[in-house]
Amino acid sequence: MDCTIVDVFAERPLAGNQLAVVRSCGHLSTEAMQAIALEMNFSETTFVIAERDGEADVRIFTPAQELPFAGHPTLGTAWVLGRERGDYSLCLEAGRVPVRFGDDGIAWLTSPAVELGAVLDLPEAAALVGVRPEHIDTFLPPRFASAGGLGFACIGMRDDELLRAARVDPEVHGRAIGARAMGVFLYGPGTPDADCDFRARMFFQADGWREDPATGSANAAFAGLLRSAGRTGRVTVAQGVEMGRPSRLYLDIGETIRVGGRVQPVMTGTLHLPEPAAT
Repeated sequence: MDCTIVDVFAERPLAGNQLAVVRSCGHLSTEAMQAIALEMNFSETTFVIAERDGEADVRIFTPAQELPFAGHPTLGTAWVLGRERGDYSLCLEAGRVPVRFGDDGIAWLTSPAVELGAVLDLPEAAALVGVRPEHIDTFLPPRFASAGGLGFACIGMRDDELLRAARVDPEVHGRAIGARAMGVFLYGPGTPDADCDFRARMFFQADGWREDPATGSANAAFAGLLRSAGRTGRVTVAQGVEMGRPSRLYLDIGETIRVGGRVQPVMTGTLHLPEPAAT
């Protein structure tokens, strides 16, 4: 099976969020796909089940579970399969997601439905990320939001120093969040060195807590929160800075929400599996 590794939401190679794209794998079992995703150990690995003219059936796995939708796997897989076209669509568990390739090198996905959920209790939101309530930016109250069925607890930090220091408390997460959200999305004001409107971090569980370098689905949910406060137009978000994987996500907020970024090729090769794992 052909395997391509790309960096997504990356302005240069060896930045952004890594993705492995495996093609011609309709014969693989769900268990084999999950094992390969754990072997790769990236935030996500995608499996191309079938390809047609202008679209493909694709499944997305973290090292621990299958996802109905995710942003950087959608952009990266569409780039691998259809970057020579003006647009390409992925048929995911969450539905058909179109991707358009711009002349400036930015690929744009149109997000599935973004839904806003309950507001989080302020002291509990603060305890969740190890800060005091007065450190939370309440212009947008801490709130659950989802895109394509993936939910996030979205919490604003008042400044960049607080954003850098924040950590998820597993005990508070188990009590306050549990299964209601896939991850915890933290955001704060942009900084001059990052040349962005906002900075962000996203933490999720995959055999333990880990941080994601760039999260298209969480940023789509965040765009929904911004839209609810009257923000429209283009917004730039920097993520992955603390991990040494600087990422840049472009949000286009309107009646529909689009998430864009650049994709950088890193490696191509062949994936070999023993026969029992591929049955």
